[in-house]
Amino acid sequence: MLSDRDYMKNPENGRPQSSSGGIQPMHVLFGLIAINVLMFLLVPQPVQNMNGSVTIPKLYGELVLSWPGIKAGYWWQIVSSMFMHGGFFHLLFNMWGLYIFGQLIIGSMGTTRFLLLYFISGITGNLIWLGCNVNAPTFLLGASGALFGVMLAAAMFRPNVMFMLLFFPVPIRAKTLVMIYAIIEIISELKIQDNIAHLVHLGGFVGAYIYLKIAYGNRMDWDPLGFLRGGNRPQRAQDVPPPPRDFPGNGESEVEFSQRRVDEILDKLSRQGANSLNDAERAILNEARRKYSKH
Repeated sequence: MLSDRDYMKNPENGRPQSSSGGIQPMHVLFGLIAINVLMFLLVPQPVQNMNGSVTIPKLYGELVLSWPGIKAGYWWQIVSSMFMHGGFFHLLFNMWGLYIFGQLIIGSMGTTRFLLLYFISGITGNLIWLGCNVNAPTFLLGASGALFGVMLAAAMFRPNVMFMLLFFPVPIRAKTLVMIYAIIEIISELKIQDNIAHLVHLGGFVGAYIYLKIAYGNRMDWDPLGFLRGGNRPQRAQDVPPPPRDFPGNGESEVEFSQRRVDEILDKLSRQGANSLNDAERAILNEARRKYSKH
């Protein structure tokens, strides 16, 4: 029955629904952060010697991503390097970003799709770096590729969420922030020589975008490449004309149509969370809840 569904009891509370065997979405997000922190604390870090040389511990060298490691058969480096960091502030900024952007979307995406987003973004960034640095003597580490994928997803699902940056004390929308980051990364990769793997960041964007388009099609609120098809309004599969003014109505055909519409909205709510509903859909659920609470 409609009123028996858990999310009909208060469809506007925005509480994320668990989608992975009872595991709460935020627990998964904190779990990812904890793994990164534990890897930083437990894996011995490189040591700079008195003569200026650097000693790299064996385990460290086997976990970061490098062409010598790949040639030696350490294929796990493509994933393990995502959980390695080169210093406290490298770890801090990546994990803070993962929390800020991840908590915006993990409840509505669900834990399985969020984890897929995280790993696909990170692995894509690492593979692009490998492909563009064949036989390079350097190594790669960090969760930046995965983080940039999560950032893009947050912008595509919540484009109008406002952020306040320390170095730019003016409110800025998520979609604008992500576009600025993307432009900076492209310019940096082409013009700036530094120790930052900008290709990994761009690769995270690419992997996330491809995955999100496959998983959600045009059912997102913003598409950074939407201008290529002449507009940026998502063509949601759930979009239908608004309900009649006299909803739920007294005629049998109107009641049947209304029930189907309510079921569609409930399915959308269970898949994407309360933040995915527009005002008309919320109004329909509230009216349906009021109606069924009388029976």
